[in-house]
This record gives sequence, structure tokens and C-alpha cells, in this order.
Amino acid sequence: MTSKDVLICSCPELKFPMQELRERLGRAGVETRVLPPLCTPGGGRELAALLAQTPGERVVAACGPEVNAGLFARLGGPGKLQVVNLLACGEVAEAVAAVLLAPTAAVEPGREPVIPAVLIIGGGVGGVQTALDLADGGIQVHLADASLSIGGTMAQLDKTFPTLDCSICILGPKLVEAAHHPRIELLSYSTVERVTGRAGHFRVEVMQRPRYVDISKCVGCGNCAEVCPVIVPSRWNVGLKSRKCIRIIFAQAVPLMATIEKDYCIDCRLCVQACGREAIDLADAPRTRTLEVGAIVLATGARPLDPALKGEYGYGRIPGVITNLEFERVVSASGPTQGSLITPTGQEVDRIAFLQCVGSRDRRFLPYCSGYCCTASIKQAMLALEHHPQARVTIFFNDIRTSGKGFEELYQRARQSGVEFIKGLAGRIEADAEGRPVIHYEDQLEGRAERLTADLAVLAMGLEAPAADLPFAIEAPERDEYRFYRSRHPLLHPTESTVEGVYLVGTCQGPRDISETVCQASGAAGRIFRLFSRLRGEEPEH
Repeated sequence: MTSKDVLICSCPELKFPMQELRERLGRAGVETRVLPPLCTPGGGRELAALLAQTPGERVVAACGPEVNAGLFARLGGPGKLQVVNLLACGEVAEAVAAVLLAPTAAVEPGREPVIPAVLIIGGGVGGVQTALDLADGGIQVHLADASLSIGGTMAQLDKTFPTLDCSICILGPKLVEAAHHPRIELLSYSTVERVTGRAGHFRVEVMQRPRYVDISKCVGCGNCAEVCPVIVPSRWNVGLKSRKCIRIIFAQAVPLMATIEKDYCIDCRLCVQACGREAIDLADAPRTRTLEVGAIVLATGARPLDPALKGEYGYGRIPGVITNLEFERVVSASGPTQGSLITPTGQEVDRIAFLQCVGSRDRRFLPYCSGYCCTASIKQAMLALEHHPQARVTIFFNDIRTSGKGFEELYQRARQSGVEFIKGLAGRIEADAEGRPVIHYEDQLEGRAERLTADLAVLAMGLEAPAADLPFAIEAPERDEYRFYRSRHPLLHPTESTVEGVYLVGTCQGPRDISETVCQASGAAGRIFRLFSRLRGEEPEH
């Protein structure tokens, strides 16, 4: 066996003519050998024996590297190993031969020291968990988030399913731990401007937007907000509550620092006079940092579909029509009503309806299932009954999809508690003479058109992919047909993107719940440790 030999797996899935391929390679001076399917014990033994005969570069043509490269590297021992994915080469022998004959310029592991640091883009629960796992393992972590505080959407929720535990009670300690960890640097209110380099050696430019408050002096006392005369809607409370131009985003924010939103500031300087620590810095300006890291984690999350796109539901026109995230803020003790379940017009809620699949499983918007919605709405129905035990609660559904651990039990508890489930999605929502939502629907079990008048109609919004592409000057991670980030392999490498050294955590890859996100976060951390070991030459390619 020479360094020019090619070993080809006789996989039954291969569609091209094997003999024609061997003749084409033979004319180029390349000797080929066809082996039994390498996923069988016999094929594995024969491959191991051939790879052990002669050192040097080895070319194995089989399933893609994401499936078999780790096994082949261990069978082949030391030396370079090139694995060519025949399943991705097409069905024409000439095209397959061109791939096998193409020169490679792979960088051997261990040539340069790997930068033992990681940038995590996104400070939700997934990004925070990844940061803590990496930092506890001795890796320096830069945790960047565009918001004023880490925590993401989970910090806005009142309770979590299926246990109905307080969301911030679970998340808060993790946020504080991340803020005080000696190996984690928080880069809140920051955006990524440019990414260059490769696995083990990325250079990332991060722009930190000005807070106009010196974070080394601010202690989060709130005196500045008390005197600020400018009142604007609170994005944190999804527009249901007002806030001041200078404020702390929420009570458990990490970091607990005030920020001035210059777009609304009238330069009255009352905050300067109120701050006893001289922390207000109206001359603050953006700052750009250049980070050198060995790996990058994308934990940028997903976003709910714009409810205005479902115009037939009257969102924005009918006060009693709200989204499921708005409902979370309404029933939260830290929300705009201090946890009182009332309508946006201040009325008590006696009848409440939850509408599933708003935008999801809809060919006009999101043709896929958003996954979290069924269990989230059941949880919210239970919360409504906690606030008003006599309330009448209805869930309109397409299919109930409660497939997680404890989810079906929560569904059964809701039914036993009196929550009404109607199979049928709303066709439209109109307002009655008093402005209350009137839901027009077809009861699919009874086969007749009906309508229901409620005080609140809560829309379970579907999740869509992150909006903007990150500025990769190198090859950018691929997105799928729905614009979610595509994994290297959906089963074997679900946390790895299509770019080596760039990892995926949470809903940036597709809809998922909190527990799935946390599991994926720890999985991504483990894969990064393994990447660094491989790049240092401590273990073979896989």
C-alpha cells in the first residue's frame, strides 16, 4: 500500500459505478481497493490491517467525516488521515474521482498552540450554562450579549414547565455565579462586528455600546431613575409598562447597572446631580475589543413571530388579545401589574382563552411545529387558575404535543383542574360591543362553527430563526431552509455547526425548551474540551 492508495467502502448506499471509478483513478496512477462495508465488523478489521501496514497519508472513501472519522483515526494510528464523504460526491464517477484526486491542505494538530479561550454569543440560559461548564473546566470565557443584562427570555418568564417553579429563582443564581466567576468576562450590551480565523485561532471584534454610566462606580441604587423626567415604554415588559430613560433593566439584572438610552435623553442632567458616586458619564463612547479565542458558541436564541402578521386575530386592535410572552409578564410578581391577572384595560379576568399554533404549522409563515407552545400554554392555563380559581380557561389546539418528561402529566393535571380543551383553531377574532375578544372557531370534534367571548385571548406565538447573520469574514455557519443554524450532523454532532470550532446551543438551531437547551449547553462545552485536545494533538481526528 502506498501513500497514493485509496480505500473505498462498498456501501450499498453508493449510487455511482464502482468499476468506472476505479478505472478513472487508475489512469491517474492511483491504486484503489474496495473493502467490505466499513460499518461491519469484517470491514473494520480489514481496514485496520491495511492502515497499519504503511505509515503516511491515508485516504479512506466512505461515509462523511461526521460519521466515521473518529473510528478511522483510531484504526489508522499516527499519521494523516483524509476521509472523503462519498455520499456527498454525487452519482457520476468522474465527479467522485475529482474529489478523491483533489489535493488537501489540512493543518496537522499540535503545530500551533490553541488559544484556551471561548467566546459565547448570547447570554440566555444556554449561553450561561455553557460558560459555567467551560470556566469550571479551566477555560477563559467571554460571554457577550446584546442586551443590558444576561438571562435572555427565561428571565422574563414567571414560571417554568412542567414543575411550575419560579423562573428567576432557578436562573438568578446561575447569573450571579457567572458574574462572579474568575474565568468569565461579561460583555453585556455588546455586538460582534467581525469574525476571522479558524478553529483554535479565531479573532473576533466586539463592539461594546456606551451605557453613559461608569460600571466600575455604579452600584445599582436607582437614585438616577427616580429623578429622570423622561418616560418611555419598557421593552423588558414588552410595552405593558413604562420606564425611565435611565434605568436598570430589571431588579435581578446582571450586571446590576444603570444605563441611559441616549435616543430619549433630553440632557437635563438631573441624574448627574442625583448620583452620589459620580457614576454618570455623558461623554461615554463605543469601544471595540479584539478577542482571540479557540472556539465560538452561538447561543443567539430565536424570536417570536410578529403577531401583527396574523391580522385576523386582531392583535394591536383588540386590547384583550395578547401574546404568550405578554401573559408571562402580566402574571409575574415583577411585571407591570405586580402579578395581578387583569386585562390591559384594567378589568378582572373571568374568561381566558389560549390559542395554539399562531404562525406555526402554517405554510404562510412557519411550516414547522414550534415545540414549546403546547406545554407553555398548559402551564399558563394552570397559572391563570392559581390567580383566579373560579376563572373559566379554554385552550384551542390543533394537536396536543406534550412529549417531554413530565409534560403529559402536566396536561392531565390541567384537565383535572377544569381547563377546557377544544380541538379547533380560531379562524378570526373580533371585538364585541364592550371591546372583548370574540373568538370564531370550528369545533373539529363536533363539526360545527362556534364562537367564544373571553376577557383575554392569549396567542401562542411560533418561534422563528435569528434575524441577522453574524459577520463571519471566513465561511459562515450554514442555515437551513427555515434560517435556523444547521448542525454538522443532526444525530451525531448536534451541537457543532458546519464551521469547525463554531458550536450551537439553544433555539438558534431550532425550537426547544429550557431543559433541552441546558443539556445542549453542557454538550457543547464537552465538545469544545475535546476540540482543544485534538488540536493540541492529544487525541485523533474525529
